[in-house]
Amino acid sequence: MNSSSICIVCPDNAKQQQAKALATQSGLPLLDEISDDFDLQLCFDDDHVKLFDTVLNTSIYVDFVEGALAHRQQFGGGRGQAIARAFGLKHGNTPSVLDITAGLARDAFVLACMGCKITLVEQSFVLYTLIDDGIRRGLANPASAEVLKNFMNLVYADSILCMEHMDRETVPDVIYIDPMYPERKKSALVKKDMQILQHLLGKDENAEALLKTALECAGKRVVVKRPIHAETVGDIKPSTNISSKKTRYDVYLVN
Repeated sequence: MNSSSICIVCPDNAKQQQAKALATQSGLPLLDEISDDFDLQLCFDDDHVKLFDTVLNTSIYVDFVEGALAHRQQFGGGRGQAIARAFGLKHGNTPSVLDITAGLARDAFVLACMGCKITLVEQSFVLYTLIDDGIRRGLANPASAEVLKNFMNLVYADSILCMEHMDRETVPDVIYIDPMYPERKKSALVKKDMQILQHLLGKDENAEALLKTALECAGKRVVVKRPIHAETVGDIKPSTNISSKKTRYDVYLVN
């Protein structure tokens, strides 16, 4: 986590016990209302948990039931879209996936909707809490419950340690890395949800270490998501890449 100040906010509601437990675990202050004294505030509302950014005056939360993810579940591009081709999804091949930078779980949900069994590893307790809350609400909705229950498994752990200690009998076919995108000079070009993640996580400094470890652990390939014109991660040249309009997937095949 970077230097942005962060707190937990929970009014006296049904989530009070959960908020108190998280405050104790994390050592973060627990408030009963939003305060201008903190840049980032993990808010336990009645309906969902959200991360509020006081600088941007906006918030993010994970939602598999409504919005963009629900739309992609119903009207997504299927196995013809770039992410599916990068992961090697084709008739008769639906790989297992380890997503070691879960973030807001958007790509993970897209892959799960296409039948990939995917384990999400998130080492930020804030993002883990947001995803966990999104899964909780999603399991109560018939449209998303089947995918979340049968194809997605969320783990709170250090990504490198998770890879180093995983069971060799259940090595994932694909390991997925979605590093924090490089900062742009014109911040207006970056969506606000990505700006909030940058405020939370700071500069990504371990992408190369993640890639090197993933290449030692993946069964078939490692996929790294990059902006279309960005440099590759580190000095290792990808086997190939697959691009969409704004995104490039660097694919590293493992022998």
